[in-house]
Amino acid sequence: MQINLTKKEQLNTSIWSGGTTTQLAIYPKEAVYKNLNFIFRISTATIEVEESVFTSLPNVSRVIMVLNGELTIQHKNQYTKQLKKFDTDIFSGDWETTSIGKATDFNVMTRGSAKATASGFSLVEKSKKELILNSDVMAIYISAGEIVIKQSSTQKVNASQGGVILISKEKANEKFTLLAPKVADIAIAEIYL
Repeated sequence: MQINLTKKEQLNTSIWSGGTTTQLAIYPKEAVYKNLNFIFRISTATIEVEESVFTSLPNVSRVIMVLNGELTIQHKNQYTKQLKKFDTDIFSGDWETTSIGKATDFNVMTRGSAKATASGFSLVEKSKKELILNSDVMAIYISAGEIVIKQSSTQKVNASQGGVILISKEKANEKFTLLAPKVADIAIAEIYL
């Protein structure tokens, strides 16, 4: 497996109508979000207004997960869903979607045949969690605290709050361990290309 760390200070944050957004990863690297020429894009966003309207993104599949706060997601003529910490919603980017509530969220967008899932969990201080890389790409975002990723006795990566680790599969079912020196909140996106 290939492990690449991007630190918080290396990421770009921009303003959108409801708050700020930080792009964590985009593939291919030369893709531009506004041109909708990506296969996948992963980001976080703050929602700082009580009610916000999602940008229409035709031909984009979306996964949203709350990291902090609570959101009520309303998809016109589809359904409404309440999201608390680490709850997810999967929906089509061309649905008319609004949200009510202030929160920080984790977003995964895919196009074409690519698919994605998102999950989140907390690690207590000095704990560890074994993971298996089944997807083509796994993104691990540290929303709070810090972690160490250990793949072997020699390969270790340290990451702190706001950083993102991209892990690319080289062979099936590769295993690695997350270690938490302190309490940590983790968001994971798994991308199937």
